[in-house]
Amino acid sequence: LDDVRISQAAHGVSVVELVKTNGTWTSSTSSRFNRRITPNTPVVFDGPVLGSPYIDSLLGNAPAGTVNNCANGYTPWGTYLTCEENFNGYFGAVDADVPTEEQARYGFTDSGFGYGWHVFDERWDLNVNPGEENRFGWIVEIDPRDPGAPPVKHTAMGRFKHEGFAFTTGRGGRAVGYMGDDQRFDYIYKFVSADNYKRMLSRGTSPLDEGTLYVARFDDDGTGEWLELSTANPVLAGWSMEEILVNTRLAADAVGATPMDRPEW
Repeated sequence: LDDVRISQAAHGVSVVELVKTNGTWTSSTSSRFNRRITPNTPVVFDGPVLGSPYIDSLLGNAPAGTVNNCANGYTPWGTYLTCEENFNGYFGAVDADVPTEEQARYGFTDSGFGYGWHVFDERWDLNVNPGEENRFGWIVEIDPRDPGAPPVKHTAMGRFKHEGFAFTTGRGGRAVGYMGDDQRFDYIYKFVSADNYKRMLSRGTSPLDEGTLYVARFDDDGTGEWLELSTANPVLAGWSMEEILVNTRLAADAVGATPMDRPEW
């Protein structure tokens, strides 16, 4: 278990303050902003999946950690977005009666990438602690200037192998983010905040907490359409929003999104 804890400590995100002295950038070893965010750091969820049984832990563990952090994004309000990509590889099963259909769609197997965390830490065993895997695959917001603030996992933007988050300001001042699911034959997504992002911030609401998620369909004639991933879409009328956002890949399959040749970066 000690070796597993060392391995876990090597994964995650570093926040490091850089200082420019006489034209040279160096890291500040004494900065109060410096910190590590590992698979065992406390985190919080927001958005429609908050409080859902989909992200319960059978072991009673509080939400913690981030893994396989790929690419990034940043917001106009000064925070950093890190994207959880190949999170499936950290899980496994001592008794190999996995995966379920949903787990298979995300690439879970009984052995993962060979880290072996599940052998010594039951939190990562898909049979012992099902639901823990649903706590990964999100976009995670980190405030680099507030070391006491826990990372926030934004469920409104869907769960898949997030590669990055490209931010722009859309119609009406809404926050808009474009995202790729970094695996062959997966999809491109768009998130649009529910309101002008400055107004949302002034109300104390994160613009990434409330909004609409879309997936792209590309047509042979060079046109395309953003397909809404919500219960307002007749194809998903029998789904709950929690199910759509936790199993976003399956929802995108159902509405007819266009598979891409690995939409990385």
